[in-house]
Amino acid sequence: MSRRAKVAAAWVVIQLGFFVGWASLEQARFQPGVGSSILVRVRPVDPRDLVRGQFMRLGYEFSLLDSMLVTGPRPEAGARVWVVTRPDGEFHVPVRVQLDEPAGLPPGQVAITGRVERSRLVFGIERYFVPEGTETPDWEDLTVRLRVGRDGRPRIEEVFLRGVPWP
Repeated sequence: MSRRAKVAAAWVVIQLGFFVGWASLEQARFQPGVGSSILVRVRPVDPRDLVRGQFMRLGYEFSLLDSMLVTGPRPEAGARVWVVTRPDGEFHVPVRVQLDEPAGLPPGQVAITGRVERSRLVFGIERYFVPEGTETPDWEDLTVRLRVGRDGRPRIEEVFLRGVPWP
């Protein structure tokens, strides 16, 4: 085997190892029993994109940068923020927005991390792809269960239509 072929094979092994390791870490972060699972209300924004296929752009109660909830200085665009939520019935609702990672939260409260974009907060859970041919439901009938890792990063765990898993 030539030196060039050995270098190419080593490069492929390194890349494969990186992606397998990354996928394993992501899988471990969001498995049931790790982190918190919370139910939140959603507000779809845009149901379709001709280039990307059928998806819903979701907004959440905690996606708006509400100055009433901000503790401390108002976050600048691009800043990392933490939204603390608490249970209110079966749903979690925002309590406050802060720049520092919250410590010592009371039982039931969950902190979600995101970043500021203009007057909105973005968490990486704003898009949900819908299987082709599935009708986009009315947003008033949707709720989402999020799995929030120990690091505060959320992931969509399940979408519900009138309380039933969808699609």
